[in-house]
Amino acid sequence: MATQIGAGSEASTADAAIHRFMQLQGQVLDYYGVAATSRFLALDKPRMRAHVLDAGTGEPLIVLHGGDGEGVTWAPLMAPLQEDARIYAVDRPGFGLSDAFDYRTVDLRTHAADFIASLLDALGLESATLVGGSMGGFFALVGAIDLPRRVRRLVLVGYPVGASRDIAEGIRILGGTPGLAEQFMQGRDTLEAQRSQYRDMFNVDPATVPDLYFEARVAGLQLPSEQGTWSALLQRVADLDGVRSDVYLGDDLRTIQAPTLILWGEHDMSGADLGRGIASEIPGAQFEYMRGVGHFPFLEAPRLTAKLISTFVNNPPAS
Repeated sequence: MATQIGAGSEASTADAAIHRFMQLQGQVLDYYGVAATSRFLALDKPRMRAHVLDAGTGEPLIVLHGGDGEGVTWAPLMAPLQEDARIYAVDRPGFGLSDAFDYRTVDLRTHAADFIASLLDALGLESATLVGGSMGGFFALVGAIDLPRRVRRLVLVGYPVGASRDIAEGIRILGGTPGLAEQFMQGRDTLEAQRSQYRDMFNVDPATVPDLYFEARVAGLQLPSEQGTWSALLQRVADLDGVRSDVYLGDDLRTIQAPTLILWGEHDMSGADLGRGIASEIPGAQFEYMRGVGHFPFLEAPRLTAKLISTFVNNPPAS
């Protein structure tokens, strides 16, 4: 009987966390004026259920969130972009309302390629533009490199994991110090902790972000799918020397065929020279330096970010 009560209590807590997040997800979408439908897709690889927010009309864009995040974190960008594009903001495996996923032993590059291909299949799309930043940038880059026929264009919004061996010192320390990533994540689920992380790690002025946004982020961290997910990924991505060799994609950047746009904030986690260097490795890549913003240009300058993306996506590339 005691075991049954415990199991019931655990399920009740999980259900409450999911309900809370879904409420806040809807409130965030309403706050920014995003008319999105919440959908679940059955994927083949990995075999799981994935959640997407489907909004807008036009050129299909798959939006891939960063490390500890969810599709709804892109709501500030979705709002001004929804008139010009069909946006699929996905919760990556192990995040948001998508199923839990164990990253501890999976080959990250193979997983990323399989996920992008399966997502496109489930959406009924032969190809789409990939938009990603930070860890989402890794998924977007893998898609462009390993699935060239299925990626129409590539948009990297902020530092993309894997494009360089360079990565912020804080990420190196968290990934390379045993037990530190778990300890760090245990203290992230408060409003003040989120404000501090956005200020100190992402170089975003938290005063420019509504409390509701941070409330949704806290609720996301409390979801059953996210327990231990980002701390496990941190340790797979970096060690004390930088980006791990099996995550590094720099040698393959020159093989990217998709027209590419890179948006880089003045105060990103790595300097603009690194961004320009990444752009120089990708044939024909367009680099846009955005003054006064940090790691998340779409959060601090959503209209400018949307304008740059819309212009890039809806105009044919130069021949």
